[in-house]
Amino acid sequence: MSVLLAEGIGDTIRVSLTPRPGGDRREEVQACRELLQALGLRAFAPSVTACPGCGRTTSTTFQELALQVEDFIDNRMPEWRDRYEGVEELKLAVMGCVVNGPGESKAADIGISLPGTGEAPTCPVYVDGRQFTTLRGTAAELSEQFTRIVAEYVERRYPAKA
Repeated sequence: MSVLLAEGIGDTIRVSLTPRPGGDRREEVQACRELLQALGLRAFAPSVTACPGCGRTTSTTFQELALQVEDFIDNRMPEWRDRYEGVEELKLAVMGCVVNGPGESKAADIGISLPGTGEAPTCPVYVDGRQFTTLRGTAAELSEQFTRIVAEYVERRYPAKA
C-alpha cells in the first residue's frame, strides 16, 4: 500500500486490524494516519522520533521521556491545531545516547540526546539544527524542561491562525 500511495496511485486508504478484546476500532484510523504521515503525504500531528534502545542505554529515562512528550503533544494538539498554522509538521527527537542522539536531534526541529551508559549526565537540546541548551536533572525535571522548550518553540515558530 505504501508503494502505491508514494507513486500517487489512489486517494483513499483503509487498514483492517484485528482488534484486541474490548479494543478500539479507531486504531485502524490511527494506522492510516501514521502511514500517510510516514510517507510525507499528510501531517496530522507532530512526529516524535524516539531511540529504540540498545546496549548503550541502561536506563528507561529516554523511553519515559518519549512517552511523556507524546502525551504532552496529544494533550496540546487540540489547542495548537486551533491556534497555530502548520503545527502538525513539527518534528521532535528523543534519543538515548551520544551515538545517534545528536544527529537525530539536529535533524528534528527540536531534539534531546539523553546520556547513555558511561556518558556525562547531561542532555544537549538542539533547536533547528543547533545546540540550544543543556538540561540536567531527574526524569521528571527533564520532562518539564523539555516540554516547556517545545511549547515555547510552537508559540514562536508557527503563525497564529486568523
